[in-house]
Amino acid sequence: MKKLDVPYELPDGWEWAKLGSYMDVRDGTHDTPKYFDSGIPFVTSKNLGDGKIDFKNVNYISDEDSQKFNQRSRVEAGDILMAMIGTIGKPVVAPKVEFEYSIKNVALFKRLTIEQNSKFIRDYLQYSEKRLRKCASGGNQKFLSLKKLKEILIPIPPSSEQKQIVSVLSDYLSLVECIDSDQNALQQLASQLKQKVLDIAMQGKLVPQDPNDEPASVLLEKIRAEKQRLYEEGKIKKKDLVETEIVKDGDNAYYQNLPKGWGKTLFGNIVYLLSGRDLSVAKYSDSVQKGIPYITGASNFCDGIITTSRFTEFPTVISEKKDILITVKGTVGELAVNPYYKAHIARQIMAIRPYLVNNEFLKIYLETKIDNMKLQSQSMIPGISREVLLKLLIALPPKTEQLRITNLIKKLFQEFEEIT
Repeated sequence: MKKLDVPYELPDGWEWAKLGSYMDVRDGTHDTPKYFDSGIPFVTSKNLGDGKIDFKNVNYISDEDSQKFNQRSRVEAGDILMAMIGTIGKPVVAPKVEFEYSIKNVALFKRLTIEQNSKFIRDYLQYSEKRLRKCASGGNQKFLSLKKLKEILIPIPPSSEQKQIVSVLSDYLSLVECIDSDQNALQQLASQLKQKVLDIAMQGKLVPQDPNDEPASVLLEKIRAEKQRLYEEGKIKKKDLVETEIVKDGDNAYYQNLPKGWGKTLFGNIVYLLSGRDLSVAKYSDSVQKGIPYITGASNFCDGIITTSRFTEFPTVISEKKDILITVKGTVGELAVNPYYKAHIARQIMAIRPYLVNNEFLKIYLETKIDNMKLQSQSMIPGISREVLLKLLIALPPKTEQLRITNLIKKLFQEFEEIT
């Protein structure tokens, strides 16, 4: 035999071996037989996962086909199954069951002696999944040939040490699962707390009111005057001066008992809304940083931060610094504040420019409405219209209280982040 080209030295008493010389390596059929509503379970790679075989979601084949396939790939308790086509890996130790089943596109590793520890082999195959995927052939549908399966190198410890390794590893993996579970529960709790804080804030219950604050009614009058000024300067259109009246509906009940100094209005009355437009490929660059940034969609948003590698010298829809940007097509509801002095926005995005209202407060308000907006998404490709945003009902606090609310929320959310 040729000496094996091994990746690293092993402890005394261990040996390197090819899996084909250590185990009986086979594979299930690659044929597609006729399926029935009942019969013999037909296990494929989709039925392997989480260390188990999912027998509840299998196809069924005839007893005749099963006997034919099982002549070369009958599965017995203690054998190891592993996906070898598509998603490579997901090794499973075959359990003891009271029925026959057959396999398709699944590797089958059978022990040659009772001393071979199936769980140790399974753990090593699981450890080797990334390397095995790199060795796989094919394009979109990756696969490991029977020859490559047999050539998998495996370090073999003494039988007694295999048992010890499996036992210790099982204890540590159980601990990791507990940590993951606790972490997920903590993340879920933090998310619920954030939503509760936002809800309380929008009802005026998060911070105390100050009777000396200028009421929201005065702020709304100032917004009307500001819009008139911008119209006279030609910066907005006459239609932007028209105020939409609040229509009484079920959502009004949420805003019935607002604190003194607060007011109710529609979102469209206090913001300038800018719809994005796509640019042709010839009008932007992914490599040359000339012109202004081009923000195309949700892929540019990450945890409230916007980045882009695209630039354009032919902008038509320009968002300004500190505009609130929201994705409205495809992935709906990603939010961020525009960090750029100027940026062109694509049709998947709308820019929200507040009139005299704290933009951080408005971004917080929108976060409380995201789930509702997603429910109103239209068509096969999710999307929300301008009207959905413009007709949102908003409870508006005095401007100084807006600042107190945003400061406290930022502090609380930072504490949630540190905890999780």
